Amino acid sequence: MINLDGDNMAESSLAKIGLIGAGWWATANHLPVLANRDDIELASVCRLGADELLQVKNKFGFTHATENYRELLETPGLTGVVVASPHTLHFEHAMAALKKGYHVM
Repeated sequence: MINLDGDNMAESSLAKIGLIGAGWWATANHLPVLANRDDIELASVCRLGADELLQVKNKFGFTHATENYRELLETPGLTGVVVASPHTLHFEHAMAALKKGYHVM
């Protein structure tokens, strides 16, 4: 993941993170911590509700936003996924991300 050529070393060493589920728990706990890290790029966010989705995207600086978690999993360069969806969906979302080869939290 680290570019040893030197040109874009800082940029290429960023972990590109996708977030599936951006309700109260994620926006109050996960995202404030992740957004303040220098080694993370918030690449894509997924949640239902177009207005709420846009608010989360803009507040935390995500590059991409979608209401479809499968679309999030197609984000170019994604390296990891935080599953913060309702607990009844954790297995489905985590397995889909793992099958794509992503790190999952």
